[in-house]
Amino acid sequence: MQKHNVQIGTTYIVKVSGTLAKVRLTREHPRGGWYGTNLATGREIRIRTAARLRSEAKPDGEERIDKTRNPRLPDFSADELRRVVERAKAEILADVAAGTVPSTCASFSELHDYTDANGYGGAFERPFDNEETDFWNAVQDAVDAWIKQGGLTRLTDDEARRIADEIEF
Repeated sequence: MQKHNVQIGTTYIVKVSGTLAKVRLTREHPRGGWYGTNLATGREIRIRTAARLRSEAKPDGEERIDKTRNPRLPDFSADELRRVVERAKAEILADVAAGTVPSTCASFSELHDYTDANGYGGAFERPFDNEETDFWNAVQDAVDAWIKQGGLTRLTDDEARRIADEIEF
């Protein structure tokens, strides 16, 4: 999501504490971003960047357009998950090598300070589908665990550049 598309009073799907939640934006924050209310818990949260907003949530009672079943859900394969996670890691390493993302990021959520991390692994190559959230959450959780285990900090800048040069997309 981009900042100019965000509207106060609108409800969005937002990743909060590792899970997707509906959040209604209530006001702007003086230093950038917005305040919102998590509709599941009633708690106020701060959203620092538009990158945390996944999509606008449909109001309750509004019917969704019927879609054909996504073949990846709910039974996406471990091989597919592994392939997408490895691609996401390679894309992150490429951003580290390019200087877009520092190797000091300690979690997946910190990547959002430098780029729209939701797109790693090819997530933005097709329109967003709410039916795929479990798959993409699993990808992001795996990448987050890799980063927290030192996946970025174990690499020197030279190693990161070498790995990024070997990536074929």
